[in-house]
Amino acid sequence: MAALAVNKAGAGPEGGRGPGGGSRGPAGAAVKVLECGVCEDVFSLQGDKVPRLLLCGHTVCHDCLTRLPLHGRAVRCPFDRQVTELGDSGVWGLKKNFALLELLERLQNGPAGQYGTAEEGIGLSGESIIRCDEDEAHVASVYCTVCATHLCADCSQLTHSTKTLAKHRRVPLADKPHEKTMCSQHQVHAIEFVCLEEGCQASPLMCCVCKEYGKHQGHKHSVLEPEANQIRASILDMAHCIRTFTEEISDYSRKLVGIVQHIEGGEQIVEDGVGMAHTEHVPGTAENARSCVRAYFSDLHETLCRQEEMALSVVDAH
Repeated sequence: MAALAVNKAGAGPEGGRGPGGGSRGPAGAAVKVLECGVCEDVFSLQGDKVPRLLLCGHTVCHDCLTRLPLHGRAVRCPFDRQVTELGDSGVWGLKKNFALLELLERLQNGPAGQYGTAEEGIGLSGESIIRCDEDEAHVASVYCTVCATHLCADCSQLTHSTKTLAKHRRVPLADKPHEKTMCSQHQVHAIEFVCLEEGCQASPLMCCVCKEYGKHQGHKHSVLEPEANQIRASILDMAHCIRTFTEEISDYSRKLVGIVQHIEGGEQIVEDGVGMAHTEHVPGTAENARSCVRAYFSDLHETLCRQEEMALSVVDAH
């Protein structure tokens, strides 16, 4: 998962919100992972906002689960309408999403240097926050392409106040160019080429110095970016094929489950006239076939018994 924040604006201890509170403002996809999809409040480690799992796999906070309408001893998932049976303890008996709880705990209690605080990890829009290189108390808003530094507006103005430095190109962080990877052998040169020789496939990346004067001198080579784009395209094609294959397997699996249920029968939750749900056994074709066989041989047995009695009566009459 991408970098996530535990609390949105105004949530958590810093914002004076308890475990049951949460923000309803817009949030990015990363923050959404830690939100209840019904009330949009951030999950908590305990209390009303603890995440609980439904049978279908969706996660809903405890508070929202208690508000779902009951259908007998079952609730319907608010996302796919699948039914989850409740035990004697009701919603309290549903399992907690421990994977999500572990992530929440790590983000809340982990060392700041390892995981960062919620404010450092993600912004209101779900984007990662980058600190100013001049003053880490500030949030960077621009990137100097010449100095290769992240700067806030004030530090950008202060450090580039001279005529010479004022000519440096500074762009918003969203337009920051990708940083080139530097060569491990020649740290001042970026990796720009890839060696095509079979003997160099263990370490094919090289800079201009490696290509002209180093161990890759005279080797067949190609520019790195087109090669990388070709590999990316191949990976995307493979991922698409795998996704299609997985969807086909899932479709066949659903069909097989339906066929097995059609043959063997099973339990089905139905609603009565007043909207109350109850479990009802639905016989399958195999059970119907067994019933037909039993009925046929039962009738045949009765017929044989009658014929036996008639034959015995004829014998007794003579």
